[in-house]
Amino acid sequence: MATDALAVNNVALGAAGLATALLVKRWLTRKDLPHPPGPPGLPLIGNILDMPTSKFVLTYSKWGEKYGPLTWCIVPGQTILIINAFEEAKELLERRGTIYADRPRLVMVGELVGMAGGTPLIPYGPMWRTHRKLLKQALSPEVVKRDYSDLLTRKSLLYVKKIFDRPEVFLFSLKRTLGEIVTEISYGQYQDAEGHDYVEMHESLITILKKTFMGYLVDLTAAVKNIPDWFPGAQFKRDGKLWNRQANDTRRFMYESLKKQLAESPDTVPPSFTANLLLELRADSKASPEDIAHTEEAISWSGFSLYQDAVSTTESVLGAFILAMSLFPGVQAKAQAEIRRVVGNSIPTIGDYDKMPYLQAVTLEALRWNPPGPSGVPHRLMQDDMYNGYFIPKGTTVISNLWQVSRDSRLYQEPTSFNPERFLKRNESSDSLTFDVATLSPWEFVFGFGRRICPGRDLGFQAAWITSVFVLWAFEIRAKDGMSMEDGYKATDEERFNFASISQTLPFDCEFVPRSERVLQMIREAAM
Repeated sequence: MATDALAVNNVALGAAGLATALLVKRWLTRKDLPHPPGPPGLPLIGNILDMPTSKFVLTYSKWGEKYGPLTWCIVPGQTILIINAFEEAKELLERRGTIYADRPRLVMVGELVGMAGGTPLIPYGPMWRTHRKLLKQALSPEVVKRDYSDLLTRKSLLYVKKIFDRPEVFLFSLKRTLGEIVTEISYGQYQDAEGHDYVEMHESLITILKKTFMGYLVDLTAAVKNIPDWFPGAQFKRDGKLWNRQANDTRRFMYESLKKQLAESPDTVPPSFTANLLLELRADSKASPEDIAHTEEAISWSGFSLYQDAVSTTESVLGAFILAMSLFPGVQAKAQAEIRRVVGNSIPTIGDYDKMPYLQAVTLEALRWNPPGPSGVPHRLMQDDMYNGYFIPKGTTVISNLWQVSRDSRLYQEPTSFNPERFLKRNESSDSLTFDVATLSPWEFVFGFGRRICPGRDLGFQAAWITSVFVLWAFEIRAKDGMSMEDGYKATDEERFNFASISQTLPFDCEFVPRSERVLQMIREAAM
């Protein structure tokens, strides 16, 4: 094994030296144009030894303190720009979004595992435009409210029933519930007649995808991709082939099963993202065979991508919400008072959304407190650019440190504290709560920027909000052993969150105390 690693490293270092030399040659022709500041690199390998292998955003934030809002790094074959401030991210990725809308080449997950066709990673171009069109059409705020309110309400109610039955696995039950929501939206079911469990199939794939984001040499030195499968150190290529087969078999199975059901017994197929789009395509008499093939490819991939896009991110928000409620009981009490005032003796619904500004602010604060994707999804610059006198060359990978934005004390007072009231102000004439536009909403950055902003953000936010409402309607959440912040307990962000590509809370314990016997009875009756 040591010999294998040495062999592939020798190949990589040779490729790295050549790639870095080519970059240096290009810069020598532009020596009069400075690039942003950053950590000094080494000859041939640049900053490859400086790049973090875990908790990336914490390193990026330290660089931001030293070098300012833009940090420049060089690794073999790549130039990297890290943005550590909201205004710079807004300017580059949104106002100049037409030239920053591409995705960088991700060799392991995109090419070897075969996920480059998924919505988050797809290159900027005609297929991306089709994805966006389909997702915008199917996941607009109006469609989410009209078509998915009943599903979100029903699943949220089932989730609180699961907490009541088995409170010790509340995080597992949360992931399962969200998985069922998304697979029902994508395919109209989370389990088919033969017993194939779509949630388990997706989660098996998610386990693989997490491994591909752990930092493969081939993503820093793409030339390594060309070594033979049998070459010492090429285990990543053998893994890639195996995982590629599993990923694409899973996608094709779900898509082709639904397509077959539509052809054989369309009356038995429930409405869903994929079914609705296929029926619309079938009814389009003007579509050419090429148009049909193109659109079917987009439907297959975009419907499949919903799971990767929505489940882990919404799980992140709700995990942070539950942790915050246990740590900040004063916030929890205010949220529950609002629920009692609006709902009374009824069961909450999506229709209560506009009547609960405090709960909206709680959900926004959960987004800010632990941004689900702390470093976003990287962008790629499609042409040379200049910003504040700095030259940014075409092909640069651009990473936005959303975590640092969430912790920017210029934007948020006491940023490590969970305080939904930072987004609210009281209307003096009516004594009602309204949103304070002077405070930056996490909605402005957590879901990304510009043309690559998350198309499922309305669905994810509504799912997080209604689940939060049901949990607080049904339970009081208590920290174990008096470990709430109001009991004097202190913890750093690193003791709360894992800072993965999708940041989740670290394991924690809390107690769910039913609010009343009447609420328990309502849960039992409604969940039957």
